[in-house]
Amino acid sequence: MRKFYLKTLGILCLSLFALNVSAQTTYYVKTDGTGAAATATSWGMASKDLQDVINTAQAGDKIFVARGTYVPNRPANTPHVIDVTNRDNAFVLKNGVNIYGGFAGTEANETQRIAGNETLLSGDLNGNDVDENSSNINSYMTLNKADNAYHVVLVLSITYPTIFDGFTVTKGDAAANTSSTLTVNSKTIDRRLGGGIYILESSDDLRISNVTVTINRANGDGDTLGGGGSGFYINNSSPTIDNCEITKSFNMNATPKTGGYNYGSGMSLVVSSNANITNTVFSENFGGYGGAVGIHTSSPTFTNCTFKLNRGNGRGGAVDIRVGFPTFTNCLFSENTATGNGGGAVYNYNGRVNFLNCIFYKNSTNATGSAYGSENNLNYGATFTNNTFYENRNTRAGAAANYCAGVHVSGVNSGTTYADKKTYVYNNIFFSNTFTVATSGTNTPDLYVANATTLLGGFDYNIIQHTEYLSAGQNNQANVNPLFISTTPGHIGFLAPQNTSPAKDAGNDSYNNSTIDFNGRIRKNGTIDIGAVEYHAVLPVSLISFMAKVITEGAQLNWKVGSETNNRQYIISRSTNGKHYEVLTKVKGISTNVTALSYSYTDKTVVRGTYYYKLEQEDLDGKVNYLATQAVKINLSANLNIYPNPTNGQATIAVTAGNYSKYSVIGLQGTTVLEGNISSTEQQVSINLVGLVAGTYIIKLTGANGNGFSRVIKL
Repeated sequence: MRKFYLKTLGILCLSLFALNVSAQTTYYVKTDGTGAAATATSWGMASKDLQDVINTAQAGDKIFVARGTYVPNRPANTPHVIDVTNRDNAFVLKNGVNIYGGFAGTEANETQRIAGNETLLSGDLNGNDVDENSSNINSYMTLNKADNAYHVVLVLSITYPTIFDGFTVTKGDAAANTSSTLTVNSKTIDRRLGGGIYILESSDDLRISNVTVTINRANGDGDTLGGGGSGFYINNSSPTIDNCEITKSFNMNATPKTGGYNYGSGMSLVVSSNANITNTVFSENFGGYGGAVGIHTSSPTFTNCTFKLNRGNGRGGAVDIRVGFPTFTNCLFSENTATGNGGGAVYNYNGRVNFLNCIFYKNSTNATGSAYGSENNLNYGATFTNNTFYENRNTRAGAAANYCAGVHVSGVNSGTTYADKKTYVYNNIFFSNTFTVATSGTNTPDLYVANATTLLGGFDYNIIQHTEYLSAGQNNQANVNPLFISTTPGHIGFLAPQNTSPAKDAGNDSYNNSTIDFNGRIRKNGTIDIGAVEYHAVLPVSLISFMAKVITEGAQLNWKVGSETNNRQYIISRSTNGKHYEVLTKVKGISTNVTALSYSYTDKTVVRGTYYYKLEQEDLDGKVNYLATQAVKINLSANLNIYPNPTNGQATIAVTAGNYSKYSVIGLQGTTVLEGNISSTEQQVSINLVGLVAGTYIIKLTGANGNGFSRVIKL
C-alpha cells in the first residue's frame, strides 16, 4: 500500500502478547465456507459468517479471514440475529480477540501471508454501489448509498491486547441526517459518525495495522464533540495505528471533490483520544475542518506519516486542531489545499502543536498560511524544529494583507490552558514559497507574525527568504539558496542539503534531540543541519524500501530503488544474531538506471528462529555500500525428528500419516537438490543423501495444513 511519497524504513515489527486463558483457538473464515462457527477450527471447516465466528471466539483466540468480500449480516445491537439488509449491521470486534485478514486460505499462521489476498469488509449491503470511473468522478460517492450500513466496524471498550490486521474497510455510510443513536454493549453509537471504523472507550491495548480504510462517508453535522470521521471516528480511545492507509473519505453532504462540513473526514479524534499513529498515509480525503484529520481535546502523535492531496473546505487541508497538543514527527504534508480560514496543510484553531523533522511541500490556500494557519486570539502557539517549507503557494488574489505562503502566527488565546503560548521556530528552511499578490511587510512568502515581540519565543538558525523577523532571533540566514540535492519527491536526496549547502552543519543541536531525520537516517551527521533532512553522501543506489516477510517458501526479501548509477550488484547477507553475517546470495543490478525498479529474493533455507538480512550494493569499481537491514521471525508449524543426524547417506523422518505429501532437500543457496512424494499412509520418510556433497541441507515437508522444516548435516 505504500505510495510514491511515503517513506518506508525500519525493521519489521514483531508483536507478541499473552492473556490468562486456558487455551488459544484459531478460527477460520472463507467466503465459501460451509462450517459452523463453533467448529471452524481449520480451513477445511471454515465458516463464511465472520460475525458469528467473532461471537464464538474468546479472549486470546485468533480469527483468520481469507481473501474476498464480507458484508455484515447481523445488527450490531443484536449480533446473534441475521438481518441482511439492516443498516445497523456491523462487524463488532471482541475484547482480546485478534482478527487477521489477507489469507489465501491455506496458511498455518499469520506470518505466512503474502501480498495480493485482499480481504474487504464492505458496508454495501445490497451490492449495488458503483465504482469510480472517468464519467462519475464527482458523483459515485453519492450513488446507491441510502441502503449501506451506517458503520462497517465497531470497536468498543477494548481493554485487553487486541489486534485488527490486514483488511480493507470500505463503503460505510454514517449518513443519519439528524441526531440518531444505537446502543451496543451499553455504549451509545452515533449514526452520523465513523462510517468506516468507529472506536469508543478503548485503551492503548488496541492495535490496528496494515488496514486500508477507503470510500467511506459520514455526516457529522451538529456533533457537539466536533466529530465526523468518515474513515475513523475515535472517541476517548488511544489505539496504536500502524502502516495503514486512509483515503477517499467524504462528507455525506458533499460530492467527492468538494469539502463538506465535518471535522476530520479521514480521521476524527475526540475526548482524550491520544492515539499513536505511525507509517500511515492520509490521501484524497475531503472535509470541512481538517480534510484528513480533525483533533478535538486530544493529543495524538503522528510519526512517519504522509498527508497528501487532502482538502478542507473551511480550514485545515490536512489537519484541523481544536483543543489538544498533537505532535508530528518525520511527516510529509504534500499538495493539501484549504479554503475558508486557511491552513493549506494544518490549521491550529484552539490548540498547541509541535512539528519536528517534517516537510511541507506544495500546500496551498487562498487565506492565511499555506503550510500552517492559526486562529486569531484562540490558538495557543506552536513549535517548529528542523522542518522544510518548499514550494507552498498562497493563491490569494487582489488586495490582501497579513497573508503568507508558509507559517502564519496569529494572536493567542488569553486562557491558561498552556503556560507557554509563544511560537518557536528553530533550524527550519523556508524556500521557494510563493504569493500571488506582491509581497510586502505584511504579505510574506514564508512567515507572518502578528506581533513578533509578544508571539515569538524563539526564531533562531533558520534559512528564510525575507528579512522582516531577523531581529527577533539569531544566526538566521536570509535570501540564500539552500542548495538541495534533489527537488524530486521520492528521491533519497529530496530536499536534503548538498555538501556545500549553507544549511549543512549550520543548525543548533540543542533544539533537536531526535536521532533520525525525515528519511530515517542519522539526524546529526556532525553538527545538525538546518531543515528536515540531514546531509549524507548520496549512494550510487537510491533505496526507497527494503522489506522482509515470511511466506510459505521461506523468507521473502523485497527491495525497491529509485535509481542506480554504476551499480554492479546487490549483496544479501544473513545472520542469526544480528552481529555475524554470511553472504547468502548476490543479485545482479542494472548498471545505470533512472527509473524505479523492484527486486526480490526468497531465502528457502530458514527454519525456526529470528533471521537478520543485510542488503548491500557493490559499485562497478568494487566498492561495497551498506543499504539497510531487516529482521524476520520464523515460527514454523511443525518440528521434524530426523535420524541419524549427521548422516553418511540415509536420513529418516518420523511423520504423522497424511500430514505431508511431498519432501524437498534444499541447499543453503536455495537450490532444490532432491524431491519426492510422500504417500498418505507413510509414518516415516526415508531420503537417500548419498549422492550429495558434504554440507548442511534443509529438509522441507509440504502439507495442506502447513510445512515442516529441519536441518540435516551430510557427512
